[in-house]
Amino acid sequence: MSFESSRKLGLTASLIYVIVPVMIVVLYGFLIFSIFASISAVFAGGGGSPFGSFLSFGVISIAFIGLGFLSLIGFILFIVSMYQFSHYYKEPGIFKNIVYSLVVGIAGAGTLVVILLVAIFSSITISRLNTSATSPAPGLFFIGFFAIICAALVIGLVSALFCKRAFNQLGEKSGISSFDTAGLLILIGVIIPFISWIGWIFAALGFNSLKTRPAETYYAYNISTAPMVKPATTQNKYCPFCGTANNLDSSYCKNCGNKLL
Repeated sequence: MSFESSRKLGLTASLIYVIVPVMIVVLYGFLIFSIFASISAVFAGGGGSPFGSFLSFGVISIAFIGLGFLSLIGFILFIVSMYQFSHYYKEPGIFKNIVYSLVVGIAGAGTLVVILLVAIFSSITISRLNTSATSPAPGLFFIGFFAIICAALVIGLVSALFCKRAFNQLGEKSGISSFDTAGLLILIGVIIPFISWIGWIFAALGFNSLKTRPAETYYAYNISTAPMVKPATTQNKYCPFCGTANNLDSSYCKNCGNKLL
């Protein structure tokens, strides 16, 4: 895969991550509008058919599913792009840090889901077995919920930190500072999601500004246009009788025929 195709893959993936959140916000707006419109129609007693509401909800649901697939495509394109750039710049850390970020995110999310399910089923079991008048303190539930949120935040920060390191290495090798900014904003975006969205805008700008390494063209030019080294000027042997210049290995003058000293 060429440098240009890798650049386009990274640019496309970044644009997907910029467009998808905007489309999600728009769909949520349509969803809220549809809900309020349905409620207003019920209270107004207009007798409107609910088929239109069900149809709009179905279209919005399909659109959400489509955006999910689009996000998955963007993620795959981004992974492939970073893999190609790690080979192009001969920096394995670019791809390795992305893999570490992915592993931490998936493993952390799976672990949190398991912990949350165990906590829910444990609470249900305890509530059924508890026959006394006193029930577990409701604050215990909120403490557990807060602990899960903190754990998710830590996992997100670690995953984003690996992503930031990958962008920093890509920025160092390519000389594009937009990648450094993108990595920092994505890390901050774990706490403030809107900042992460801005980070992907900087990532798109970085991929759009990528150019081939000038060192390759420079060295090729120097090798192909290197001046030829001229041999040293040959010295002559001069005839003592007529002054004619002869080669160093000559024994007799080529002009007068006298023996050279």
